[in-house]
Amino acid sequence: MNAYSRDIRPALPDAIEAEQALLGAILINNDAYWRVAGFLKPMHFSEKLHETIYETAGTMIAQGRSANPITMKAYLPADQVIGDITVAQYLARLCTEAVNIVGAYDYGRAIIEVWARRQLISVAQDLDELSRSMPVDMSPEKIINEVSGRLTQIAQEGNERAGSVKYGVLLPSAIDKAAKAGDDASSRIPWFLPEITTALGDIRRGNLIGLMSDSGGGKTSFSLQQCRYAASLGFKSAFFSIEVTDEEAALQAAAQQSHISLGRIDAFTLNTKEKDDLEREMMASTDLPFFIVGFGECSLSDIRVKAEAMVKSQGLDLIVIDHAKMISLPNPKDIFADRINALYRGLKALAKSLNVAIVILIQRNDDWKQRWKAGGSIRPMMGDAYGGSGVKQNLDVWFSLYRPEPLYKELIPQAQKQEKRDELIQKYDRSRGTAWVINHKRRRGEPGQSPEIGFEAEFTMFKSLGAEMPPAFEGFENF
Repeated sequence: MNAYSRDIRPALPDAIEAEQALLGAILINNDAYWRVAGFLKPMHFSEKLHETIYETAGTMIAQGRSANPITMKAYLPADQVIGDITVAQYLARLCTEAVNIVGAYDYGRAIIEVWARRQLISVAQDLDELSRSMPVDMSPEKIINEVSGRLTQIAQEGNERAGSVKYGVLLPSAIDKAAKAGDDASSRIPWFLPEITTALGDIRRGNLIGLMSDSGGGKTSFSLQQCRYAASLGFKSAFFSIEVTDEEAALQAAAQQSHISLGRIDAFTLNTKEKDDLEREMMASTDLPFFIVGFGECSLSDIRVKAEAMVKSQGLDLIVIDHAKMISLPNPKDIFADRINALYRGLKALAKSLNVAIVILIQRNDDWKQRWKAGGSIRPMMGDAYGGSGVKQNLDVWFSLYRPEPLYKELIPQAQKQEKRDELIQKYDRSRGTAWVINHKRRRGEPGQSPEIGFEAEFTMFKSLGAEMPPAFEGFENF
């Protein structure tokens, strides 16, 4: 009979020697701290005392103070004993066994690698326990989502914080990559209208692009056109539909391509030509790499799981998510600004890790109404975004799809004076069938361009006005 418990688990891996060598180097030469401060955090240390020493030294060095066994002694637990020596004696021993500053970076990398291994073991143990004794409020899908989120965080911590490369090493490969991308048209996804590409540049993998518009402003229609167009060029595109069902999105895309009123398709009161056109689109779309994914209530973890699965099985190039306001925000105890920024940061990390372009649709708030009442413009501004202008920092490209026509239509009944009402009616008439692409941010180019495009409301589709308007036309200020 075996008298030993089968539940005894081996000790977790640690990096005690690497931690001691690094801390000693920092105490001897405080410049060693800056070799690792960009990626190494106190929590990455396996020994609690080492975590405290590193955090204390980092605080003092960041304040311009010297960190050594003498100056740090007052800030560490004086009554703690390590073996048969005090903390002060331990600090002195670290200095005598220190590596030189050149080895600090490598020891820091070793520490964070062992930290990641400990986290993986913890996740595996939690997964085993949850799978064996699943609580009533959990499900296999929720467990997978939670574990997937934790694994992504571990991967980001190791890759993004520790993946530093010297400028001289990185530059040649970066130039070579840019040269190859410049010659390879398949590496960049064009927009479906030339005016948009001129203002925003091509869509690039690894980028997070924000598309802001009013409710009913056409962002869903715009996105479906883009996905359908990209797929027609061979780029594998996915439309993650949270606001409308997958079937509604499919019908809208078919209406755009076939030039049939969506209302007529819904009612299916089609004439012979329209039925033939719809049949033609059904045949053309059979092998089209365009996927529509319907979501109910969803979180960032749900999107991550689906995106990762589709990239592995389909090899996606472009993902459009409709829209940010419909995604459950993480960290419910945090303030709203932090939660919304966490969402955009997560999407940005997802785009980079999967090497796909992600376009996130952003609902514009109603602040423009107050501006209009105060005599201001109804034109979209960055502060109108869901989450405020702070979302800009996480976006590689950010633009607004501006259709003033429905906005003026809403404002006309609110005008108190006939003169103001007549002015709004005139602006409404002039803006019918038009839209602007307003470039708020473009990481690879200059923002500020606002090309005009057309909009056919009957088919909920956008079109180019290049043949109808001289290139130098500037009438945006009137709207």
